[in-house]
Amino acid sequence: MNSGRKECSITWCIENFSYCWHNNGEKLISPKFTVDGLNGTTWSLQLYPRGESDNSRHNLSLYLGRCKTDNGPDLMPIKYQLSVLASDRSAMKSREIVYRFRRGVSFGTPKFLQMDEVFLRQNDFLTRDRLSVRCIMWSGEGNAQSVTQFRAVSRIGIEEIYFLHVVEGFSALKPNEEKTIQINSPSGDEPLSSSVYFSDDSCCKGKIMVEIAPSSTDKTLAKCKLSILDGSGKLIECIAVDNRFKCIREDIKKLSLPVTRTIMLNRKSEYLPDDKLSLLCDCTFATKIEFEKIEKTLHELPLVTINLIRNNNRYKITYNAAGKLTACSSALDDFKTIYNDLFLSDIELKTETKSFPAHKIVLCARSSVFKAMLSSDMKEKITDCIQVDDLENDTVQQLLLFLYSDNLQNLQWESAIKLYYAGDKYNIEKLKVLCSSFLLDNLSSSNAIDLLLLADKHNDSDLRKFIENFILEHEEEVFGSDEWEKLMEINPQLVSRTMHLKYKRKRGGK
Repeated sequence: MNSGRKECSITWCIENFSYCWHNNGEKLISPKFTVDGLNGTTWSLQLYPRGESDNSRHNLSLYLGRCKTDNGPDLMPIKYQLSVLASDRSAMKSREIVYRFRRGVSFGTPKFLQMDEVFLRQNDFLTRDRLSVRCIMWSGEGNAQSVTQFRAVSRIGIEEIYFLHVVEGFSALKPNEEKTIQINSPSGDEPLSSSVYFSDDSCCKGKIMVEIAPSSTDKTLAKCKLSILDGSGKLIECIAVDNRFKCIREDIKKLSLPVTRTIMLNRKSEYLPDDKLSLLCDCTFATKIEFEKIEKTLHELPLVTINLIRNNNRYKITYNAAGKLTACSSALDDFKTIYNDLFLSDIELKTETKSFPAHKIVLCARSSVFKAMLSSDMKEKITDCIQVDDLENDTVQQLLLFLYSDNLQNLQWESAIKLYYAGDKYNIEKLKVLCSSFLLDNLSSSNAIDLLLLADKHNDSDLRKFIENFILEHEEEVFGSDEWEKLMEINPQLVSRTMHLKYKRKRGGK
């Protein structure tokens, strides 16, 4: 087995390939692999989706690269074959190359395959939007005696965000006056922004423009669809742009609606109910590589064993459940989409200044208090409206987002206190626990009294006990503060209980 030809192959699958964000000269790199049969050398494949240089623009460039540090010789001569595969693993395009590799050097074919051909023959090259590349490497002559095979996967991340951009008082807008909103990103990045205005330029006078800026430089807006929510609650699709299948990368930065401001004003009842323009935006971003690994290795097996494995698996139907499940949205993702889209909402939560559409079934499932309101003959069931005048707009918005997604975003001290209050009022225990945990993580001598009052007001014994322990451990700072003096005036009973606990502990009481 130690004589004759040593062969190694790697098959590299790039999932969501059409979402490649790369400009000319930018590359994707496969996971590294080390080949014992090739003197312990370490390698990777390098793919330039839009060409390696100006001379290879509009082409897919494909290279084999040796890593800068490995255990092999300074100079490693090998023969290798680069291929792009079809769904049945047959080679759609192949190139055979002989090269002497030094460490840190890459060599391949800058014009391996025209991107137009890839995009025109998507069913052949991009089955389920997955591009498969293979490299077979060997040294020595004769028939292969031992074979090493690797299978690697890289997945380009995708993030789809729906949001509603409402422009109030549309008829009063001045030319180029931008109406901008911020949309929180579920990944925790800075909010993305959406701006709507109409232009008075001579070339596009009265055109309504929409500019969407990603929340991070690591995101590229690849697809976008804009629809108008009309006066009858139906969607009028306006424009859909998909820049994935372009040989030259183009970001979607600015879109113009097909209807002008004049047309909208002339048909206000259809496009501008209550003088409001409501745009439903469906944006899909590419978010760099979210997953990569060598997921399968056949290590220096005899060729006869490789053939037995292939024959044994040839007629097995493979069902990639893990990959399929990864591509599926979760129930929470779907509920969040329902909330963001506002479709089929059947109840409103009203503060003093704003209404928030929601769904009764979700409120009932998440809160026993809401369930009692909406399943009895209380006024909320009759009017399809729940008054929440004691909550601020931001608090209601965060509350609803939690009810639909089970997540809290951009939590701060003040917002956590307000959401804790909402969680207690509507008996949403998980919300209370998450807010309590955040508040305790940020507990200090300067805010301990505020939190003690909160725990006492809501009769939360666990929270109060934790804060009392903290206060007694930092008694000099807390008892000597102006806030403690104020507490002595407004709630002497709470002060007395805390001081009693202090002396109890001094006597060794529990």
